Amino acid sequence: MSIRRWIEYALLAVWVPWAQADACHDALMRFDYARAAEFAQTALAGTPADTMAGLCAARAAYETGDFESALRRLRTVEAGAPLAELRTYAWNWLTVTLRRLGREDEAFAYGRAALAAARMEGSRQNLATALHNLAGLLYTRGDVAGALALYREAIPLNPDLSERSASLNNVGLILQAQGDRAGAAQWIEAAIALNRAQNHFHHLSKHLMNLGNLRREAGDWAGAQALLDEGAGLVERAGDRYWIAVAARYRGWLARDRGERADAARWFAQAAQNYETAGARADADAARAEAAGL
Repeated sequence: MSIRRWIEYALLAVWVPWAQADACHDALMRFDYARAAEFAQTALAGTPADTMAGLCAARAAYETGDFESALRRLRTVEAGAPLAELRTYAWNWLTVTLRRLGREDEAFAYGRAALAAARMEGSRQNLATALHNLAGLLYTRGDVAGALALYREAIPLNPDLSERSASLNNVGLILQAQGDRAGAAQWIEAAIALNRAQNHFHHLSKHLMNLGNLRREAGDWAGAQALLDEGAGLVERAGDRYWIAVAARYRGWLARDRGERADAARWFAQAAQNYETAGARADADAARAEAAGL
């Protein structure tokens, strides 16, 4: 299936998932993470063992870059021994949270378990998310073909259009790493088009910045700057401290390429600080190393 066909299919999709059956998850789908956290806190105050509220609280924390809090919430949910699709839902979010915290082996174990369970269950969303998550982990382990196969399986299946856009984007990032800038741009631009059509501003922010970084690599500094500025403004709106760090790091790379060493050092310092706040210590160390190498 072509990228265009995937986009057309996505725009026709209508999804009312079981996870959206409460006000907290409704807020998540609007990218209103502060409101989602409020709903979750209220629900948990009345019923501390409320699985859906616990999952929603974990997601609100994850999406704003508070990975340690997200992990604590998910561990509490897991300890309650949720069954079937709720368990797989929790495993999917444990996968990405542990990965952000640099705990790759644990993330991989949960990712494999989530995919195996999802293939036996009826939730398209759980299956698509598990495919997407494990694809990213396979790529970091050097299995490019395996990663691409899982992304290609996830994309037409995923009823969550924002997550579908993330899979499109990630295929683009793989092509970028392989030196295929034209192919990478096509996939990332497809993700951007989907997010603009759906007003998914949080995912849009990430993909704009990824395209900006691609433009930087190609020497289009003005184009890169415009995309990074637009994306950074949107990620500030989302309050996602991890991607606020990414925005600073991308700006640091652009300043470094321009020979603006003082600006680059300032951006790398901001990136390191925000990565630390999010709990992504390996990324923080990488940003500090880049500053030291100026």
